[in-house]
Amino acid sequence: MSGPVEQHGKRRTWVRTGLAASAVVFVLGLVAGMATLILRHIDDLSVASSDNMQWSLAQADVEFLRFRLSLADARAEPDAAQLSQLRQRFDIFYSRMATLEEADTFHTLREDASFAAPVDRVQGFLQATVPLIDGSDAALAAALPELDERAAAAGENVRRFSLAALSALAAQTETRRIELLTALVLMAAILAVLFAGLLLLAGSLSRLARLAQERAHEVQEGAARLQTVADTSLDAIFVTDSEGRVRQINRAAQTTLGLRPADAMGASIVDLLFPETLRDPLRNGALRFLGTGTRPGPEERQFETMAQDIAGRAFPVEISFDRGISGGKPVFVVFLRDISRRKAAEDGLTEARDRALAGERAKAEFLAVMSHEMRTPLNGLLGTMQLLRDHALTERQSELLDRMSSSGRLLLGLVNDVLDLAKFEAGKMEVETRPFSLARLLDGVVQTTAPLAAAQGNSVEWRWVGPEQPGAVGDMRRLRQMLLNLVGNSVKFTRDGSVEIEVERLRGDEDLVEFRVIDTGIGIAEEDLDRIFQDFVTLDSSYARTAGGTGLGLGIARRLAALMDGEMGAESTPGEGSLFWLRVPLAPLREAPEPQTARTASFGDEAYHDAAVRTASRRRPLRLLLVEDNEINRFVAREMLEAEGHTVVEAANGRAGVERAEAEAFDAILMDISMPVMDGPEAARRIRAGQGASADAPIIAVTAHALPEEIESFRAAGMERAISKPVDRADLIGALDSVTGGADEAEAGYAGFEAAPQRAPLVDERQLQSLAESLAPETRARLMDRFLTETEGTVAALAARAPGAPEIAPIAHKIAGSCGTFGMVALADALRRIETRVKRGERLDADELRALPDLWAESRAALLAWHAAA
Repeated sequence: MSGPVEQHGKRRTWVRTGLAASAVVFVLGLVAGMATLILRHIDDLSVASSDNMQWSLAQADVEFLRFRLSLADARAEPDAAQLSQLRQRFDIFYSRMATLEEADTFHTLREDASFAAPVDRVQGFLQATVPLIDGSDAALAAALPELDERAAAAGENVRRFSLAALSALAAQTETRRIELLTALVLMAAILAVLFAGLLLLAGSLSRLARLAQERAHEVQEGAARLQTVADTSLDAIFVTDSEGRVRQINRAAQTTLGLRPADAMGASIVDLLFPETLRDPLRNGALRFLGTGTRPGPEERQFETMAQDIAGRAFPVEISFDRGISGGKPVFVVFLRDISRRKAAEDGLTEARDRALAGERAKAEFLAVMSHEMRTPLNGLLGTMQLLRDHALTERQSELLDRMSSSGRLLLGLVNDVLDLAKFEAGKMEVETRPFSLARLLDGVVQTTAPLAAAQGNSVEWRWVGPEQPGAVGDMRRLRQMLLNLVGNSVKFTRDGSVEIEVERLRGDEDLVEFRVIDTGIGIAEEDLDRIFQDFVTLDSSYARTAGGTGLGLGIARRLAALMDGEMGAESTPGEGSLFWLRVPLAPLREAPEPQTARTASFGDEAYHDAAVRTASRRRPLRLLLVEDNEINRFVAREMLEAEGHTVVEAANGRAGVERAEAEAFDAILMDISMPVMDGPEAARRIRAGQGASADAPIIAVTAHALPEEIESFRAAGMERAISKPVDRADLIGALDSVTGGADEAEAGYAGFEAAPQRAPLVDERQLQSLAESLAPETRARLMDRFLTETEGTVAALAARAPGAPEIAPIAHKIAGSCGTFGMVALADALRRIETRVKRGERLDADELRALPDLWAESRAALLAWHAAA
């Protein structure tokens, strides 16, 4: 059977052999290419055109000399025969020069100026002589002396181009010789490289042969070792073929099952090892891979079952199956381990564990019940003590009551610690997840611990390390308890010093927040750093005994950290102070959640409650959530609602509204439609889809304007009713009555979304009168000043926008809501029409925007005039 190592070695051998063969083929191809190149050079030399060129040049010289001789004969005896001979010699020389001028062989020479220049002059001589040669005998005979002089001059040029051509041909021949020599040298180098490569290949093959021999020897030794391991193994080992028929067993298999090799060979391993009742289930289940040749799956390679020996005794075993390859065929190797003793021990441990857990659960449940039952009367006692303070008491009675209250609070703290510990041990403590403000949480921790710190001369403060985080999502109550334990512990063991809380969101993990409580107290010895987190451990320090405590606080804090998937630890130097750190995962929020109680008015603390006195007796007080991004609109609506005796909690955007609705129960929710961060319909859908405290609370849509096609989407988002801005008190109260059961159901529905008339008044006196009745005069004046100042600049900015600017619609929507609240009907309608056109994708006319400042000025004057008259 070849193992993975042997197969890997074979693959490496084949790869090396393939690379060597490829290198040889490449070098041989390179040699063949070089040989072809050299042969081509030799062929070029063997058929070189230089001989033909030299012959043509020599012939040109010879023909020119013959022309000169014929010219001399004609001058001596200018008869017709001599002139005819002269013409023949001229024509022959002319043809030789034409060959030099036109033949491709002389192309390179013609590019050489030393050759081309004398050739051109000779050609000039020939062209000038052609008319004489082609003329009459008399004219030719008469021009023989002049022709002889010109021929003598041309002879010098014939010698020049002949010498130039011969020089060029000699250079070409030298170049070809050098190229041939270079090719021969290169080929010799390649042959040398090839020879060296062949030597390396021979060495490599020799090394591979030695390695193969060594590995064959190693395989033999490995096989012998494996056989020794198998024979000495305490586990029974079987080797089967792909069908599960036994081919080999070890000694442990013989002793464990009482088998003889002859009985096991060829038998089905399922029939051989397992009781009859388990065979079919195993073939169809854990051993279904037998007969397929496939490798067992992870769940099939190791499992526990029952086996039987040759005598029929059944006993628990642990089976391990896996597939191998032997001789190119799949085989299965089976390990069988008798686990009878282990099972007996596990059964005993399980029984003991169950008894211990039952006792622990009983103890924890007892502590939880008793702590809870003890806390109930303690709360009654402490509450009664607080009520006693409302009565006239003597100085001695007040002193005794103070001591009673202090002891009661101390006892309540101890009971709470035991209750938390009992809850944790009983598994009844669960983590809550909700959004909260880290800053407000830490402010509360500092305020709670400040009196105790001041009593011991300490200061307590907190700060951010790195960027501030407005909010987080997690278990605020548990986190506060842990921080109070850590800070309280530092305060107890610090005198005339400081306790500082550092908060940092750690880099690399955006959900992990680290809190560090650093004090300047007495410090803790290194060997005690782990002990302080154990239950009921109090260190005997210089003034630890005066600090008191049960020693449960830090232990509970560490348990709570683990419950929140966090961790806690401490670092300290005796005499210098301590640092306690807490790391817990807290998902970040982009903005801080709203406070847990209703906010005061944004523009002052005055409130106008006359209307509440008039109507509180007629309607049930409601707890309402007002979700509105416009601060002025929130203030007006809240004053109207509080005047009716209702309690109002505000949220400045849809996301904050969802967080509030998930965390607190409200009788109804007033939801603006267009808001930053998250709009009204999306917020309504999330409230309805969640499991928060107000998931089923009725939602009333409040909007300055809505397209007809958008109204149905409000209903689909889960809003039961809608009212339009400006909010009318009667409409608002009627909508609340309809969704909370205070009015007939027939009155409920979607209303207030109809478009305003084309010719609207500048101001709506009815709306202004309703506003005046809802707000105190000072508050109304302050709000109006704020409205006029803000809207003045916003209208001017909107008028300066380009008609296609995307921010026009939200700006128009926001101004329209404020204008509607203060009764500016005409301006609100103009803004709504602009918003509608932008929403529908229609192109605005720049004049529509430029007309807004004039309409604003008229509306502003009308508003001020009405208030002056009122």
